[in-house]
This record gives sequence, structure tokens and C-alpha cells, in this order.
Amino acid sequence: MKIYNTLSRNVENFKPLKEGLVTIYTCGPTVYNYVHIGNLRTFIFYDLVKRAFKLNNYKVKHVMNITDVDDKTIRKSMESHVSLKEYTELYTKYFMEDLQKLNIEMDTKFTNATDNIDEMQKIIVKLLKEGYAYEAEDGIYFNVSKFKDYGKLSGMKVNGSYSRIKNDEYDKENASDFALWKYWDENDGNVYWEGKLKKGRPGWHIECSAMSMKYLGKTIDVHCGAVDLIFPHHENEIAQSESYSKQKFVDYWLHGEHLLVNGQKMSKSLGNFYTLRDLEKQGFNPLSFRLMVIDSNYRNKLDFTFENLKKYEKLLAKIDLSVKAFNKTEKYDETEDSYSRIQTKKVVDSELQAFKEAVNNDLNTHEALQNFFALLDLADEKTKKGKVDNKEFSYLSNAISKMNEFLGVYVDYEIPKEIIDLAEEREKERKEKKFAEADLLREKINEKGYFIADLPNTFVITKRYLE
Repeated sequence: MKIYNTLSRNVENFKPLKEGLVTIYTCGPTVYNYVHIGNLRTFIFYDLVKRAFKLNNYKVKHVMNITDVDDKTIRKSMESHVSLKEYTELYTKYFMEDLQKLNIEMDTKFTNATDNIDEMQKIIVKLLKEGYAYEAEDGIYFNVSKFKDYGKLSGMKVNGSYSRIKNDEYDKENASDFALWKYWDENDGNVYWEGKLKKGRPGWHIECSAMSMKYLGKTIDVHCGAVDLIFPHHENEIAQSESYSKQKFVDYWLHGEHLLVNGQKMSKSLGNFYTLRDLEKQGFNPLSFRLMVIDSNYRNKLDFTFENLKKYEKLLAKIDLSVKAFNKTEKYDETEDSYSRIQTKKVVDSELQAFKEAVNNDLNTHEALQNFFALLDLADEKTKKGKVDNKEFSYLSNAISKMNEFLGVYVDYEIPKEIIDLAEEREKERKEKKFAEADLLREKINEKGYFIADLPNTFVITKRYLE
């Protein structure tokens, strides 16, 4: 398996620290509002990374942080007149709902920053003791000049001109230094912690280092994030973590590119800021957005438009119909290997091999998707014939399922009994050649958001997507 490592700026062969196991840390959301679709592209990217390792038979231990304390969460909770915990729990809930709608696997250790304050304080105390950090009037800062490898991830050089906050007025010695611990002031309301350090709260960067090392160990295999986190966040994570542990922090750094909207950066001021709920309000299935993301290279910018999303909504409908129709096709047994059976197995094996090679070529999901659709096209051919040999069905359906274990674009769902009853009544009318009545029932089914596809010997009900 080959992946692009931001640290080396090369595509490398992946080799885990421990055979058969991959440890992954991914930067999660700051839960002060709904996450936007740019964030969600990144979370789909994380999901594909994890599924790729599973495709290669690795066990995966995955940790994602929930940033539930920072300037934004404190300010927003105070404006809403609720506690920080109550405020952030609400948006954490919405975030989890978004992940589930996008069919993102949830076998992840989600951990809140506020549940790991002791670990953060322990690291900061040691960094102070060893001279990597210093105390100022308003908090404790990491001195980047003390870490000789600072800049190795991003290529940034310490020259005093880089800082996390433009025009910040923190009482630090150098502009490049960053906060490990911020002492309490009235702007923080009643949000603070005490213990090994003076009353205050953690800086953003220390949160991820503490949680990664606590749950995965001092050195991990993979750390993922969006490209805007390379500097300063991930650079700062490396500096504080390696200064603390005296070990390499991460072997492979993976970063996903930004999502644009109509060629522009997403911004509320431009009126092009969208959440998953905005897409749903316009009738889109969240999985159409997942499909759009998969059809792009994670290291390239993705330009989102609603017109383009409609294309993926139609592709999603094709996937849904193809899988359901093939599964309902009449099966029969050949007494011996037929030419058709041999050819089907040959095509299936070839597409599966090409699919895995695409995934293992630095997550070439666009190519992998083409292999998936090639098998769906073959399944459609079998469906049109009205029946399929049992072994051919098994070859094809198992391969489609295997590919979908990685892609996650087909999700089965329950059809309401009311819709099934209407569809069966329509089928009865068709058999009795009462076509006008059957058409009226089809329209009724469509109005309720479902679609009937007639097969040679039966029918299939699917959700009705955008036309």
C-alpha cells in the first residue's frame, strides 16, 4: 500500500509499527456550530483512509478528538447563556448525526478535550521543567527555538513572523511561540481548570498531542488532517510531542485538500457556506456528497456546485437500482462451468484486482469507482436477461459488496409497508392489463418519494432521487 507522506513529500510504501495493526489519529471538529461540507469532505477522507487499511486486512485503532474548549466554544456558549458542556454536547450530537448520514464508520474512539486536561497538564509541566516552555503573564508558551527540527513538516522557518493568531496580543517572547496553557480571565466566564498549573485552560495544539499519546502511544502510524492544519497546528503538535517524549511522534502524515464552492473559498459573507442539512433541504441524499468526494483525488481541491451534485445524485440512483435489481433477479444452476460463468469470473477477478491496486495507489478513489461501476454494468446485463446463474451471481454480488465495504456508497434501507402494498397492488393491475390504474399507483408511489423499476419477472422499489 502506497501513501503520500507530507513529512517526506513522497509517496511511500506503508509499513506499520506493529504488524497487522494501524494506529490512526485524526483531527476532529471544534463543536461550536454545525460542521460545513468542507469539514465533511475531510471526515470522509479519514473514513476512506481507515477503510483502505481494512481492505488490506489491517486491524485499525482510530482516535478522533472533539475540541470542546477554545475561544469559539466559550464565546458561543456564553452568548447562548448555557454551560460550555451543554452547548458543545449539542453540536457534538449534530456532528455524529452527520457522520452517520454519510455512512462514515463509527468504530472510532471519540474523545473530548475537556476529558483529558490532566494529561495535558502533565505534558506542560515536563516541558516547563526541561526548558522547552516558559511562563508569561497570561499563560505558558512553547519556545519553538528550543526544538531544532521545527518546520520539518511544513517547511516553515522560525524567523519571528509566524503565529497562530494574526495581530495577537499574547504576552509571548517570540511571534512563533504558541500557547500551551492560557490563564483565566473574565472573558472565559466560569470555564477553567486547576491542578498542576495555575487556573486556566489548554491551548488548542496541546489537546491533540495529549489525546494521541494517551490513547495510541508516544509514536503512532498515521495522523490525518486537512491541509490548513499542516502549519501551525501539526507542526506545533510535533514540536511539543517530540520534546516531551524524545520519540518520533508520527510516521505518516496524510492531508486532504480544501473544498471550494463555485471556484471560491467557502464563506458566510459570500453566501456560499453550506452544511449537510442545507443539502438535505434541497432534496439531496447525503450519500451523493460522499460519492462526489470519492470521485475526486483527496490531494486535489474539489469544486462543489449544486449542478455537479445532481450528477452524483443520479449516479447514486444507478447504484441503488443496480444492486437492488440484481439481488432480485431470478437465479438458476448451471450443471457445469459455462462460457458465461468462466467469463464472469474472469471479469470480476480482473476488476477486483484493479480496484485494490487503485486504492493502494495513494487512495486513487476515482479509478476504484470506475472498477465498481464496471461490475454494476455487468450486473445490469445479467438483470436484463431476467435470470442469472447462481455462481455468477455469487461472484458478482460478493465483489460488489467487497468494493462497497471500502466505498460505502450503497446503504440498504427499509421500504415502508405502505409503499410495498401500493407496489404490489400496481403489479396486480399490470398483470390484469389495467395499465391506466397501474400508472396512477406509480404516480402515487412517486409522490411519496419512491420509484418503481419493472424487471422481466418482478419489480424493484427504490428511493426517488432528484430528477
